[in-house]
Amino acid sequence: MQPDQMLSDALRARGQRVTLPRLMVHRFVASAPRHVTADDIHDELPSLSYGTIYSTLDLLEELGLVRRVSTLHGAAVYDSRTDAHDHAVCRVCGRMFDLEPRAIPAAAGPRGFQVEQTQVQLIGQCAECRRSAR
Repeated sequence: MQPDQMLSDALRARGQRVTLPRLMVHRFVASAPRHVTADDIHDELPSLSYGTIYSTLDLLEELGLVRRVSTLHGAAVYDSRTDAHDHAVCRVCGRMFDLEPRAIPAAAGPRGFQVEQTQVQLIGQCAECRRSAR
């Protein structure tokens, strides 16, 4: 299903309006070849305010169309890949790479705790940064 149709269906199912800014933000995140920040979106779509961008990203996360991922420096990046997966983060350049998930047993949580999602981040140096450091 196309990104516009996915968003439109999800919004209409909740009785919310399909707006051009929502479509624009979702199109950008869905087509980006990497994880994006609100600044990346604003650079590409400068007519949208940061308030609109952040509220749209929050909505897209609620709808399950993007995943918010924390970074080493506290800023959030948004990932259009919403299936279970982990990340490797370069501590030098900050690039983030998708990794296939590793199984963490549900028993890993405290007694009575129901695991709904895991987020594992491997932190190190990417190959490019390691090469340039030599």
